[in-house]
Amino acid sequence: MRRVTVTDDPPAGGANPADQRQRILGQALRLMADTGVHAMSMRRLATSCGLNVATIYHYFPSKSALLDAVIADQDYEGLLVETPPVDPALPPGERLAALLEWMWSRMGEHVAMWKLLLGESLRGEPQALTAAAGLSASFEAALDRWLDALFPEEHAFGGQRRVVARVLRGLVYGFFVETMPLPAADRDRFLAQRAAEIAAVLSPAT
Repeated sequence: MRRVTVTDDPPAGGANPADQRQRILGQALRLMADTGVHAMSMRRLATSCGLNVATIYHYFPSKSALLDAVIADQDYEGLLVETPPVDPALPPGERLAALLEWMWSRMGEHVAMWKLLLGESLRGEPQALTAAAGLSASFEAALDRWLDALFPEEHAFGGQRRVVARVLRGLVYGFFVETMPLPAADRDRFLAQRAAEIAAVLSPAT
């Protein structure tokens, strides 16, 4: 996955088209997350990037096309492919807590995108709603796979892995959204506590 770097500095002269496009996407993500898509004009984006507005339209013919590109650039599907690096030798409860902390750590690397998807979904933006629904379905499917891989115990979760995956998906989203306004260090501490609490309740003891 190509990660977007969000900065406030204008691009250096002679930037190649690929770098310039990535810069536009990064600035667009920041502005859309901070102000909402409706409040971000292409002219404001151009000013933020140190470009003229015609250059923005060269890469993205409309704000709708820009929003599609910003969402697609995050490549969440790629993040969900590999099994999280959780030590299989840990006791089941600690394994589950480690899995939750790993998920929240990765989500914390994309706070601006979560703000964008959440804000625009609440406004009923069709593109954000579609992206959020697709991500949610993919995340639950990944959780199913991860629970199978990380908890091979025959009676883990009482044979209710799919139910547990749905419950975990909601808990993961809910607690992360709750902590989004916090500084990163405070968010990490809060979520570590919640991971331990969830694991204590849902510990997949055999």
